[in-house]
Amino acid sequence: MMFEYLLEGIQACLSVGNLVALLSGTFIGIIVGIIPGIGPMVGMVVLLPFTFAMASNTALSLLLGVFCGGYFGGGIPAILMGTPGVPSSLFTSFDGFPLTRRGEAQIALSAALLGSFGGGMVSVVILITLAPFLAHVAASFGPPEYFSAGFFGVVLVVMAHRQYLARGLLLLGMGLWFSTIGIDGTTLSSRFCFGTLAIQNGLDIAPVCLGLFGLGQTLLLVEQKILQTDSMNLTGRMLDFSKLLKVLRYWKTLLRSSVIGTFVGLLPGPGSILASFMAYQAAKHSSKHPEEFGQGTPEGCLASEAGNNAVPAGAMIPLLTLGIPGEAISAVLLGVFTINGIYPGPLLLVKEPVLINTLYFSLFLINIAAFLMLAIWLRPFAMIIRIPSSLLAVNIMVISLIGIYAMNTRIFDAALAIVMGVFGYMLLRLQWPIVNLVMGLVLGDILENRLRESLSIADGNPLIFFTRPISLGLMIASILIVVIPFILDYRRNH
Repeated sequence: MMFEYLLEGIQACLSVGNLVALLSGTFIGIIVGIIPGIGPMVGMVVLLPFTFAMASNTALSLLLGVFCGGYFGGGIPAILMGTPGVPSSLFTSFDGFPLTRRGEAQIALSAALLGSFGGGMVSVVILITLAPFLAHVAASFGPPEYFSAGFFGVVLVVMAHRQYLARGLLLLGMGLWFSTIGIDGTTLSSRFCFGTLAIQNGLDIAPVCLGLFGLGQTLLLVEQKILQTDSMNLTGRMLDFSKLLKVLRYWKTLLRSSVIGTFVGLLPGPGSILASFMAYQAAKHSSKHPEEFGQGTPEGCLASEAGNNAVPAGAMIPLLTLGIPGEAISAVLLGVFTINGIYPGPLLLVKEPVLINTLYFSLFLINIAAFLMLAIWLRPFAMIIRIPSSLLAVNIMVISLIGIYAMNTRIFDAALAIVMGVFGYMLLRLQWPIVNLVMGLVLGDILENRLRESLSIADGNPLIFFTRPISLGLMIASILIVVIPFILDYRRNH
């Protein structure tokens, strides 16, 4: 039976529609990753409205292509200009840009591309290995365990931005409030609709995310001019494949960085920046020549890119097995699942084995496609950096609003996206953790429903969360995550 599901998954992955979506998403992902200030999140939320008319596997392949492709592309401007395309490629620029200034851009690009490819492939193997095990453990989950897991995810996200604790809690509370707006499905009562008929369906994740990240980021682009350069020290249209063989001598660093990135991706909150940093630091500490790091060594580029490119597959593990999005990008993917009537959790691998196998093989193909696209069309992709930011911003805004309106043909959704765009711009300018708001919106409905079910089972007794082993363990973990950092901070300051 498993072999049949495997074959059906491969067949679905290799279908024309899935391949077109996969390749298109990867291509778009590389482009938005290369342009500083855009990133895969913006690309995903712009495409999100168009995915609702697609089959679930096609929609997920398209968005996963943008997700992974964005991290592949982010290292190019970091190396050629010292300006990371995505925040996690900052550590790639530490060694990549010095190599470019020495006329060794090709070897830096080879290291980054090999690191991206290796990190992606290793993380997919770990995903395939770990997901069934975690799903088996989570198969005994009931409403109390789901609530505790969701609460654990919320606490992790808040503590990941604890330097902005008050801001993070405020935005989380706002997100939880947003999730309650509309007609309550259980009591059929109107909540926070203010007499407006259009708002009774609630606030969809698509216009909210697209406004906060897509329009908000493009407004920021209008304000901040993208760094442009006339000479990027890049010769030839293609990557010099002979340089890849020289970089392969760092294969131990590649494997170690990939594993680090995957397991950091497992944790809700930290994301690719922490993965890239930890992989870079681990490579530096284990290197025979640590003094070369920061001065221009291919090993630094390889470690950083392997770390951040391992995050997408790592982030899929808690999403698929527990239904917990680890970050805003995973929350967008969760929205695609729920729109198609598929609810991630411990039973997903049993109920949707074909879809799961399709996703596994799609992730393999995405990494291969991104590697080949950049290896063959390296210079044309690099020239994308020259696009004027104002022209880029206007096009993104127009496409975003058209997509949002086309989703439900409602002016309200487009207006909501515009309002959220202005709000998102202000939050980005003030450096507030927007991800907390999105996590509150996505997890709010899950937490509310699971809380109701749990209290119904226990006749209103809240102690049910502390009488079941898994739920108790998650609650204790949530408390420790809050308490331990503050204890460590207190000891450090005294």
